[in-house]
Amino acid sequence: MTPTSVSLSDLTSFLNEELEISRYNDQAFNGLQIESSSRSVTKVGFAVDAGLSVAERAADSECQLLIVHHGIMWGQPEPFVGPFSKKLHLFLARGLSLYASHLPLDGHLVHGNAARLAQEIGADNIRPCFEYRGATIGVQAHFHVPLMLDDIIARVASFEGALCPPLVLPFGKRMIRSIGIATGSASGFIPETKHLDLDLLITGEPKQEAYHCAREFECSVLCVGHYASETFGVRALERVLAERFRVETTWISEPTGI
Repeated sequence: MTPTSVSLSDLTSFLNEELEISRYNDQAFNGLQIESSSRSVTKVGFAVDAGLSVAERAADSECQLLIVHHGIMWGQPEPFVGPFSKKLHLFLARGLSLYASHLPLDGHLVHGNAARLAQEIGADNIRPCFEYRGATIGVQAHFHVPLMLDDIIARVASFEGALCPPLVLPFGKRMIRSIGIATGSASGFIPETKHLDLDLLITGEPKQEAYHCAREFECSVLCVGHYASETFGVRALERVLAERFRVETTWISEPTGI
């Protein structure tokens, strides 16, 4: 299949609408974060993070657009100095634009990290869960046949960049029928997981207080790694853009070990 050329504005407009980015009150800016001089796109890079090393690999692969989960615009504006300046210069000098989707790509029921993770481990009956600032950013799901916690651990251990072994707080049930999934750093949802009578919370990385919280609420928690829990959304977008717009795509893998 011969890759086609698509305008940057058409791609970003599609992503903005498809991901419903206006629904989310996010500390991150969702959407086109850097607009380069490349107005047409034939190749798109996909990655979890917009690190300098990732951007260099995208530019070396002759991408005109990099789509990530973790962009570079968070909270208050930062001065363009140091590594931030180097990163911005690389994007603009190499004709590489940057699009980021944070919370919208966590909670989306079709393309989202949580929903795709649930499918990956064989769960079904996937529904929105875990409200944050007026929108849900995770899912709850069920297994048609209950699984032992150890079986689920074995399944997530194969994820790209997964903690080896995954971190387990086994203070609840060992036979799992229902799960809650909130990717990234979402151990704060332990009380809600227990309140919803879910058997297991799957997330990326925990806060320190997660240990006692899980123990006191008698809730099992499985932490697969922040990076490992959030490859699914951008990989889903990679497939969507390749099929819909016929652009060439490349996956830039750089697990962080976190």
